[in-house]
Amino acid sequence: MAVLACAFSAHAQLAPPLLNEPVAIAPGFDAHMQIVNIPPAGDGPATTAGQRGHRHPASTYAYVSKGAVLSRLGDGPETRFETGQAWSETPGQPHYIVNASKTEPAQLVVVQITKAGTKMLTEQMPMPMAGTPR
Repeated sequence: MAVLACAFSAHAQLAPPLLNEPVAIAPGFDAHMQIVNIPPAGDGPATTAGQRGHRHPASTYAYVSKGAVLSRLGDGPETRFETGQAWSETPGQPHYIVNASKTEPAQLVVVQITKAGTKMLTEQMPMPMAGTPR
């Protein structure tokens, strides 16, 4: 079973995997589905600037099932995604995400397609240097 390590935010919580199985029409690839619960930002910043990012060795698809998040892919613009909206990430693409609300939780359904046997699905990136906005 692969591990979807939590790097979405310091306090994001993962529910048990919903799915970890081979992709029937693509031998050599596995599908993984996970719920990620992101608590309210509280006093934290409602921006991805200066936040620790992560990346996945997978084609990743994220769907906001509750609340809203701010997401940024690499050096691209920060985008707000609300309930019912989704985005995708390419393998190895740096990604940054925070809850857009200071008071309401957010929830994502994340699907990842990996090469068969991939064990670690998320790699945390180093913290940005002081004074670096991204």
